Amino acid sequence: MYRFALSILKETESAHDVVQECLVKIWKNRGKLSEIQSPEAWAMRITRNQCYDWVKTNRFTVLSEYESDTPNNDQTDYELILSDHTRWLEKVLKTLPEKQREVYHLREVEELPYQDIADVLSLSLSEVKVYLHRARTKIRSSIEQIEAYGIAN
Repeated sequence: MYRFALSILKETESAHDVVQECLVKIWKNRGKLSEIQSPEAWAMRITRNQCYDWVKTNRFTVLSEYESDTPNNDQTDYELILSDHTRWLEKVLKTLPEKQREVYHLREVEELPYQDIADVLSLSLSEVKVYLHRARTKIRSSIEQIEAYGIAN
């Protein structure tokens, strides 16, 4: 739940606060857990909704800038390359439409099954697959372009 909240809010303190609020909601509704087909998808849906409520209430920008682009001198070449690739991926993910970004995160980071993603985002199974395919295609082509030319779209 925290990773999903952080992927939306991009701010650790806010993500912690939102997850805490979500856990309170889940606790208050714990009697309904036996009736819920997928408690994990239900918890992720609560997290998503709470994040967007948080954004509306607090009126801050969801996308954050990089803290620093200067590498640490103690990093090895491998760590620098990995850091670059991570930054490139984050930059490409920011260019994706919201639904594609959410589907990609839930599948690749949270490792949720397609049906759970559909439940969390109120999408059909085919929509989840289409959004995921489009996100992966965009990421792949952007990363290939960056590696080939050293520039990002």
